[in-house]
Amino acid sequence: MPVSAVPASLCYADADARLGGALSAVFEGAGASPGYDEVLFFDGDLTLDGDFLDAIKELHGGDVELIVVTGDLTVNGPIALYEDRPGLYVGGHTKAETLEGGEGEIYIHDGAFTHLVYGWYNHGSLRTGIVDTPWVIDYDHALDVCAPGGRWVNNYDDDDDDVDFAVGDSIVEAFVPEVVDAEDRCLNVDEFLDRLRAGLPVLRPGAPAAGRVGE
Repeated sequence: MPVSAVPASLCYADADARLGGALSAVFEGAGASPGYDEVLFFDGDLTLDGDFLDAIKELHGGDVELIVVTGDLTVNGPIALYEDRPGLYVGGHTKAETLEGGEGEIYIHDGAFTHLVYGWYNHGSLRTGIVDTPWVIDYDHALDVCAPGGRWVNNYDDDDDDVDFAVGDSIVEAFVPEVVDAEDRCLNVDEFLDRLRAGLPVLRPGAPAAGRVGE
């Protein structure tokens, strides 16, 4: 496994101090305690193969509460963090197949994601700097993403303000039926991602181009 930085286990206060308060500026922005006792701290660049969380568990050998990478993070696979732990902070550039967030907290700076950025559920948060990705999908999430040129999907309801596609006719008419949940009239994100990985089209011919929003 091509790991560059060597991980250290630090308490939250020590990790925050080493970053000049960058963690508390992000994770305590609302005034609440982040509740992270132990931080898996990578000082420098980190490169991992396969699923990000599986690779971290193989390295650490146990549960992880918060992962910090001070440099660049490169993952030859997906970053998919749906549980409330671990959280993730990256100080440099992040590159991966996907960036998927659920109940935990994710904060990265600039990045590039081959297939999508996806925020799921109304707990947790996912915040980025400027990222290069073709798709941003939001399911009622605290999603603060700047992705100029990416297509945006509201996969929670039919509010189409400042998005390219929303639940209902917008999605049904634009996407191939293989990726649409016919009952709920929204995207089936698993099927959607499978087709992207296979290089198959997800949009019907003549679907509108991207560009209604950039953040």
